[in-house]
Amino acid sequence: MKRFAFLTAALLLLFALSGAAPAKNVVTMSLNQEIGTIDPAKVTDWTEAMVMVNLYDSLVTPDAKGEIQGLIAKSWTVSPDGKVYTFHLNKGVKFHDGREVTAEDVVFSMERVLALKSGYSWLWADLVAETKAVDKYTVTFRLNKPFAPFLSTLPWLAVVNKAAILEHKKPGNFGQYGDYGQDWLLKADAGSGAYTFKSWTRGNEIVFAKFDGYFKGWRKGAIDEVRAKEVYNDATIIAEMKTGALTIADHYRALETYSALAKMKGVAIKKALSGEAFYLKINTRKAPTDNVHVRRAINYAFDYDAFLQQIDPGAEQARGPIPATIPGFDPTTPQFKRDVKKAREELAKSGLKPDDLTINFCYVQGFALEEKLALLFQANLAEVGLKVVLQPETWGRITDIAAKVETTPHVTAVFSAANYPDADNYLYTAYHSDAVGTWMSMEWLKNPEIDKLIETGRVTVDPKARQKIYSELQHKIVELAPDVFIYSLPKRYAMQTWLKGFEFVPVMSFEYDFHKMWVEK
Repeated sequence: MKRFAFLTAALLLLFALSGAAPAKNVVTMSLNQEIGTIDPAKVTDWTEAMVMVNLYDSLVTPDAKGEIQGLIAKSWTVSPDGKVYTFHLNKGVKFHDGREVTAEDVVFSMERVLALKSGYSWLWADLVAETKAVDKYTVTFRLNKPFAPFLSTLPWLAVVNKAAILEHKKPGNFGQYGDYGQDWLLKADAGSGAYTFKSWTRGNEIVFAKFDGYFKGWRKGAIDEVRAKEVYNDATIIAEMKTGALTIADHYRALETYSALAKMKGVAIKKALSGEAFYLKINTRKAPTDNVHVRRAINYAFDYDAFLQQIDPGAEQARGPIPATIPGFDPTTPQFKRDVKKAREELAKSGLKPDDLTINFCYVQGFALEEKLALLFQANLAEVGLKVVLQPETWGRITDIAAKVETTPHVTAVFSAANYPDADNYLYTAYHSDAVGTWMSMEWLKNPEIDKLIETGRVTVDPKARQKIYSELQHKIVELAPDVFIYSLPKRYAMQTWLKGFEFVPVMSFEYDFHKMWVEK
């Protein structure tokens, strides 16, 4: 007995000396597309936004109702003319290197975004006249015109560590700021978010770890590490959820996949009707879809009911460019329905010959829902005399080819999420001439009348006047048929039941804020 006790004590001592720590709470989630960048000034899509939400903090953040709450900012005021926003920062917010977040960092962050002219810079490029640090914890934004949704756009202004970026800058095109730390931010972070960058294997997995010094603190069962990995095969999703190797299956999977996961013990399915619209974006500047009659024919030919009943049940057909859940939606907006006769009549009006009626349809390869949609679309259009050549691409490739009108496909399947809960979010990003050249604006509409209405809506503060403008816009856009408006995405998330605290947020990727979640096993 004495010998056994001695051996036990020795083993315990050896274990203690080895530095072994308690088991970490690790969460693994799937991604249906690759991450293009982790530089917060360049973020555009949902996977990149998911990383930003966790590595960086902004002045404000949306809650589960889409309402704006303070984050780095504890309070703010708006001038009577709607042009000056003043924010008061929380003291003691720390970046991951231990430096304190100050007003100077906020100023630098806005200036960097505007200088790089990437990501969500379009939100503020022609709007923010000056960003100024009044004192260490007070910052003001002076706008050159009123902009009703300004506050709701600021969650996309990730505050970066000015000192750290300047320490790691390389020679570049931005004067004293060199390359603005762009090269460094391909493999590091400069944030104050709840998690710090740990590793990133492009095309495979990104990992981030809990930041112990996070100013909001941590609750019991906090998630220590997040691993987000690209998984394109839904069979793999099912297998890894079953074994527990995967904690969260993302919201872009086939309905059959969620049905299979719902039957698993220890797996829960969360549902929410989102403001994320699913469009088939039509290139209005490339023949034959530069012809409005061809675009209308496409809209009449598509079988909406088949898609909504057989491919992705749980939602209603969209009515124009603004989802019904978003303020500014007009329920009187015209709606296309499948009508083969009208589709053929529109093709006849186009004046084009059968040999001219070939279009390519682009979608995300390996995404089961879009693969089924592509086959339905191809069959529908064949019935009316339109030949469809399918073009599956990776998401990264789609964002690249969207940069030029010549390389933008005739039709592309795109989910467009709510970056901020306002009609302007859907209208400016897709249809204004200044927004072309991104995956959000693959229509290349460039219509002066539409531009003017969008610009007027942005500076109109009176709600009734704004609604009138947006109603007119919705009617005119449907008439031009630059998209096939399918539906607002019924989001589904599959997760292990031991993961608690998940809460849907109606702004792209903010539901994947892992600081709000915890583990109970």
